[in-house]
Amino acid sequence: MKLNTSKEVWIARIIAWVMLIALSAGIIFVSTFMFGPSLFAVPDLTENIAVAVFCPGAESTSLQKGASGPTTSDPNGTRGYTVEITCYYEDGSTTTINNGQYALASIGGTFGIGGLCGIGISIPLMLLPFFLIRKKKSET
Repeated sequence: MKLNTSKEVWIARIIAWVMLIALSAGIIFVSTFMFGPSLFAVPDLTENIAVAVFCPGAESTSLQKGASGPTTSDPNGTRGYTVEITCYYEDGSTTTINNGQYALASIGGTFGIGGLCGIGISIPLMLLPFFLIRKKKSET
């Protein structure tokens, strides 16, 4: 779009940015809360996120999944299994990631990756007004 004055150009860009902010908010929301949870289906992703957060520099890890048990005091409530990861370092030391840490890292990590994907889509959209809305070149 070619406009006549710099004032018209900046007014048009501001209007475009307001609309793009609303669109970007929707993109980030959808990618965080729809794409993020779908990442749980990726094999070993949640384990790798937990190891990267709690055991940076670990040489190897071992994953132990426990038996399924109730998650509430209600006998008819939901059930879940426990996860424990042991990280081994070069110097012989070990670190254990308990079930709560694993859950926090895996849930936060997958939602965070989804949000970052949304931001990665939104940033180029915010640059579009610079390229699409310009001032007409003066004819000499």
